[in-house]
Amino acid sequence: MAAIAPLISKPSTLEEGLRVDPDVVDPGAIEHQIAEHNLRLAAAEEIPEDVRLFVEGLADDLATLPVDATLRIDPYLLVALQQSMLGSLRALDSPDHSGARRELRIRLEQLRQVYRDLADAKPIYEDRPAKALVKWIGEVVDVPQARLAALFGVSPRTFQRWLSESDESAPIGDDARRVRLVANLVAHLRHALTGQGVLDWLQRPHPQLGGRAPSELLDEPEALSQLTRLAASTRSTLAA
Repeated sequence: MAAIAPLISKPSTLEEGLRVDPDVVDPGAIEHQIAEHNLRLAAAEEIPEDVRLFVEGLADDLATLPVDATLRIDPYLLVALQQSMLGSLRALDSPDHSGARRELRIRLEQLRQVYRDLADAKPIYEDRPAKALVKWIGEVVDVPQARLAALFGVSPRTFQRWLSESDESAPIGDDARRVRLVANLVAHLRHALTGQGVLDWLQRPHPQLGGRAPSELLDEPEALSQLTRLAASTRSTLAA
């Protein structure tokens, strides 16, 4: 749609945005556009026509999103996107102009947060080198390296070599798979927990895991979906 077409080089804005393909679209740029429209809305007494067209354009793209594209989206973000978009459209249809403006401001902030999270999700995509993911996890969790090394089941020295830009050592095989799984969990947990809290969650027995800690299940492929759901459930609700 016109509101977001300049950001892409392919037709389906929302599909490409949700895939978080940096060569096609920057979700952070869409987040910025949403923030700009919300600022315009804040200065208006009613919903401006260009803001209305922007929201309708985003909704049109979501309505035509192919099913196969939805399978590549973080389920938490897909639900959050759908809910905030539905709320935005309901605000546009409200006969209470002042109330509609306030409601749309809330919903646009929700949308902005979704695109922020999509932008933040870039480091966990499968095409990211495992070595880069180790660095990202270290920056986000920010706890002593020895504790992270223990989480991955390697020596502190090995972990330091993974982190070092001057050392070509990188996680491979099962180590790389474990790093990608932890990165996926951290991407959810960091929205609700501190770095220390993230590590505590990973290493503390969880009642829904039969008293086992999530870190004990990192080598069990069948536990991937359950761990992801539990991590996603810690995320704070969208702005109210």
